Amino acid sequence: MKIPSIKFKLPKIKIYGIDVVKNSLFFTFSLILTLIIIAFVIAPSIKTFKYAKAQYFSTQQEFEKVDNEYKKIFNAINTLKNKNQKILNALKRKFDKKNFILFAKNYMKIENIKELNSSTYKEKFIKTPYLITAIIKSPKNFYDFVDNIKNYKNIIRVYFPIDFEKENEEINLTFKIECYNIKGKK
Repeated sequence: MKIPSIKFKLPKIKIYGIDVVKNSLFFTFSLILTLIIIAFVIAPSIKTFKYAKAQYFSTQQEFEKVDNEYKKIFNAINTLKNKNQKILNALKRKFDKKNFILFAKNYMKIENIKELNSSTYKEKFIKTPYLITAIIKSPKNFYDFVDNIKNYKNIIRVYFPIDFEKENEEINLTFKIECYNIKGKK
């Protein structure tokens, strides 16, 4: 059995020397080709773009939330830092024996300041103990000194018991203090 072949002949319609049928077929073919390119190339790109855009806006929203939280915490830290600036500066300063003697001269006459072994305190601080021998007129002078040590430029802790020994009109005094600094700062 033989399959009949179909021959298809395009009619020839010409206007001003242009074959209208062929031109309309080429136009239709180029239009279909353009639609196929749009469907298979540009449409997935648009979907990818929309997905990336959605991710961008969700990421931007998360960033703004985290940024606002950061600013809030940063402001709180700066407020605390400004509020406690005196203490922070005191922890950074090195203990100066001559300056301490000048501070204490209103309360007592310091004869000797002996530095003892430094050690770490709570991992971030260094405490340096000092043994002080001094002469005072009355115990009240020493207690005034203890009350006013908070106004000194370093962080100092006075240890009790204090050794008071009366000699004539004066009292020999031996006591221990500790000066605190931030670890790693000189």
